[in-house]
Amino acid sequence: MAKVPVDNLKEGMKLSKPVINENGMILLGEGTEITGAVIERLRNMSIGSVTVEGSSQPGKSKDEALAELDVRFRKTENEPYMGILKRLFEERIQELYQ
Repeated sequence: MAKVPVDNLKEGMKLSKPVINENGMILLGEGTEITGAVIERLRNMSIGSVTVEGSSQPGKSKDEALAELDVRFRKTENEPYMGILKRLFEERIQELYQ
């Protein structure tokens, strides 16, 4: 399963989880095939992302990804904006491995 922003959806993908609104009402069921109309409907309902079939796990382990991030930001993480960027990347890595 992969969580995909609505703007990155492609026709032919299939939902692996239902899309539910804030009241718990199912808007689109599991297995729904993504079409142009479905993408437009999701945008109109202000849905940010959905879960589709497929793998979202990268080839690296979480520890490897975080270690690589540390190496990449080692020289610049004390700079204010670079520290912010590193934290954002760390949060995204944590989300990918949930």
